[in-house]
Amino acid sequence: MSQRELDRAVAAMRDDHPDEKVVRDASAHVFRSLFDAVFLPDSVDRIRGCSDFQALLPAYFSRTLSPARALLLRDHTLQCVALRRVLQQAQGREPEAIGRHAAKDTAGSGKRVPVMAWAIAATLAVGIAVGLTGARYGLLPGQNALRATVSSVEGSLYRVSDVGSALIKVGTVITNADELRTASGSRAILTLVGGIKLEMGERSDVSLSRGWRGTTVDLVQGRLIAQAVDSHAGKLDISSGDVLVPLKNAVLSVDRGTKGSRIAVASGSAQVEQGQNRFQLAAGQQMATNGLENVPVASEFAWSKNADSYLALLSELSTLQKGLQSIPSPGLRYSSNLAKYVPENTVLYAAIPNLGGTILQAKQIFDDRLAQSNVLRSWWGQQSASHSADFDRLISQISSVSQYLGDEIVIGIASNGSHSYQEPLLLAEIRRPGLADYLQQNMGPSAGVQIIGSVSQMPAGSTGRLLVSVTNNVLAASIDPVQLKSALELIQRSAAGSFTATPFYSRIAESYTAGAGYLFAIDLERIIRKSVSNSKEQVLPGVDNAQYLVLERRDTGGATDTRASLSFNSARQGVASWLGAPGPMGSLDFVSPDATIAASFVMKSPRAVVEELIAFASRKDPGFLQGLNGFESLAGVSVLDDVAAPFGNDATFAIDGSLLPFPSWKLAVEVNDPGRLQHTLTTLIDRVNQQLPEGQGKLQAGSEQVNSRTFYWLRSSKMSNLPAYYTFVDGYLLAGASEANLVQAIQDRQSGHTLVSSANFRNQLPTDGYTNLSGVLYINAGSSLGPLAEQFKRSGSLTPSQQQSVSALLANSGPGLICVYGEPDRIVAASRGSFLGFNLGTLAGIQQGRPLVPLIAGNAISVASQLSKGTQQRR
Repeated sequence: MSQRELDRAVAAMRDDHPDEKVVRDASAHVFRSLFDAVFLPDSVDRIRGCSDFQALLPAYFSRTLSPARALLLRDHTLQCVALRRVLQQAQGREPEAIGRHAAKDTAGSGKRVPVMAWAIAATLAVGIAVGLTGARYGLLPGQNALRATVSSVEGSLYRVSDVGSALIKVGTVITNADELRTASGSRAILTLVGGIKLEMGERSDVSLSRGWRGTTVDLVQGRLIAQAVDSHAGKLDISSGDVLVPLKNAVLSVDRGTKGSRIAVASGSAQVEQGQNRFQLAAGQQMATNGLENVPVASEFAWSKNADSYLALLSELSTLQKGLQSIPSPGLRYSSNLAKYVPENTVLYAAIPNLGGTILQAKQIFDDRLAQSNVLRSWWGQQSASHSADFDRLISQISSVSQYLGDEIVIGIASNGSHSYQEPLLLAEIRRPGLADYLQQNMGPSAGVQIIGSVSQMPAGSTGRLLVSVTNNVLAASIDPVQLKSALELIQRSAAGSFTATPFYSRIAESYTAGAGYLFAIDLERIIRKSVSNSKEQVLPGVDNAQYLVLERRDTGGATDTRASLSFNSARQGVASWLGAPGPMGSLDFVSPDATIAASFVMKSPRAVVEELIAFASRKDPGFLQGLNGFESLAGVSVLDDVAAPFGNDATFAIDGSLLPFPSWKLAVEVNDPGRLQHTLTTLIDRVNQQLPEGQGKLQAGSEQVNSRTFYWLRSSKMSNLPAYYTFVDGYLLAGASEANLVQAIQDRQSGHTLVSSANFRNQLPTDGYTNLSGVLYINAGSSLGPLAEQFKRSGSLTPSQQQSVSALLANSGPGLICVYGEPDRIVAASRGSFLGFNLGTLAGIQQGRPLVPLIAGNAISVASQLSKGTQQRR
């Protein structure tokens, strides 16, 4: 039973009023039972043990024993063998004889534990616990647990139940299991206990309930905007189908329809839970289920009574983010003086620049914008960080600490050799004296920091505090005294440890040679070897020889270059080898500059890929080959020769064109043998239709000539309005949602009006030595969202101020591009974009009262904890 159904059942019991005669009869029955138990005479005054039960047998058989004692007697009989035998032999005897026989037969049977008494006590204990818990959460019948009040209604708002609906007005109290529905053209605002506001759109249906994890709002259909501007407001979960959104200090919209749900965030952030998946959304971002396309975020709030404030805030945050992106990042570093102090068995190495000056510049930009914008100032006044004077003091403290530190901060996490990891070690160079005195003066006991002057002052065991040492112009910090002591012994002697002699460091040194900005490296080889007992069987072939994962971010000349490199200890194999070496991608030429999404890749021989898949599946399932042979016999085609062999090496999928009423999709695949592929498709269609019974959506296929070119079409009889068209062009199969789109794609390719030739695409290409690509992912939401926004503007549903906010949002959005390169022993992904190492979320998310060093160390500890938990789960 779902929580909502339970709430409805409780509410039904609470609201049920029994007939007065039924109540009187029940009361009389209870009174008679109690009267009989107390006042009817029994031969035994008090039941102390088995002998007293024996004395009750005559009264039991003469039917003069009270119901309560008869129940106790029957319960005792279940555990007493002797007494049960007496009852079985008692047929036809006089009551007195039964009593004498029982006394004789059960003599010496021993005293027995009163199980019924224990059962009653346990039942009472459980009942009290359940009662207290139910009372706490307002789940008991008769409780009218207050959940919200109706603050505003425009139009009609109804309370819906199984027996009908009733119109409710402003001020109505909403309790558990109440289901509310707005009429067409209506809106309503609910204020929950704790101050959270819920705004319902037209034809929306919601219900409120209280469970073990807090109050839940179930959006059955329609639109809902939730606003929690106070971080101390009560806990609230919003449920929309298979999506759950915990709400805390954010403004978000939830839209649920027949096809799926969409969640958009106007301010703050939210973590969306869908099954085992988690999606973190920041202001201006959205997430949709069931393949729904994204829409302008502004449109998700445009219907609201407070739409002007939401859209204006989105615009201000977007403008602020653009200003923060203009801040130059710290310079690149081409070597590290700290890596030599990292433990030899380090499996995670992170190096970041000193951000003290950068954070100050960001704070200045934020303060300037705050002074200019009433909208931003009002929003900031509702944030928890703004209510504390510690925020400015914290920024000042970070700046002060950063002035003592060098250009780099290094964090290392080592493996202890037993499938788990040690506490992080933080290192930073000191470029000016006085840091130890500053830390002593400004870090009180509540900071959770202990200053260590020398190795002799190191505590014998863990204290749960961050231990910080300033020695030989190096700051070292860790929670683990043993970890810190090992580093200090090297620092005091200015000696290099063994880490710089490891292959892992050799890979890290490559990044320093090219210039390091933000650097994050993981020794996957050691983690996989220690975490998987038999990697050849438990890890997918091609991943078991993964060696290092290195993430890098560099800022040069005002542009940011972000790279991820996955290297292997030998040539790429298995799944990792499917991505081909960088080469020409002719299929990408069928995509126009107006595309919303385009994904293209070069792969090795499709036949070789299918052969590896068959071999892998055969090792996992001995019966796979038999099943494959049966399928090929039934289908009349060979998977290797007829399906895989005709294809070439590159393919592209794109959303290119209008999104309404259906997205204009496009697929281009290199084909070496078009005739064989067409024969395979025809054969498969015929065999599928032979297997499908009548009325089960058989496939329909045909062709037609357009300007001497043959266009084929394919559709299901059940979805005749969604056909797929395809044709063969210059060695490529080109497929799409309409024949007109294919004709246009061919013309664009012939005229050179392609995505790869557009400024949007070329300006996003990373700067490197590659002339070709192995894969590419291009996203330009503005190309499609812009026309949609124009439709909203022309529809008259947006006010002038809302139109201005939407225009500002679109002006600050741009295309993004990720390029992938397949090298012999590694796969590299690169992207060129703005510097986003810090933003408004970083500033607002700084924990109050925590200085820079423990803040960074705390984040590193969190990473180590997650790594350790993941390893334990795999074990």
